[in-house]
Amino acid sequence: MYLSACTNMMSNDALTKVEIQNNSLYQRIGGLPVLTKIVDEFIDEVVASPRTKRSFDGIKLKPFKESVVAQLCKLSGGPCVYEGETMANAHRDANITEAEFDAFVDIFRETLSKYLPTREKNELLKILAPMKRDIVKPA
Repeated sequence: MYLSACTNMMSNDALTKVEIQNNSLYQRIGGLPVLTKIVDEFIDEVVASPRTKRSFDGIKLKPFKESVVAQLCKLSGGPCVYEGETMANAHRDANITEAEFDAFVDIFRETLSKYLPTREKNELLKILAPMKRDIVKPA
């Protein structure tokens, strides 16, 4: 009853914003519980993979995972605040090669496929794709 009364008092613009927010990528992928599972599994995989583990020497994994979850949450339309470094600053001295980046992406795609439908997986990858230029060391 209360929700119906609130809805009737909202303008059409406000209703549209509520609908968009409720249909955000963040909502469609399952919010923080699913993002946390994805990030936990993905980071565990890249830390263990011979193709990518070099990049994680000396990294404290728990805060790193929390930062990645916050970033994905924010980028997908969720309520999180990302307070980490820019991708350029975070990867400045990492010397990540094109081959390493491709390995990260392969592992990330595999992980996403376990948790997300194709549409949501591709939408998230599209959001993240521009970060490549800030992550990969120029040849």
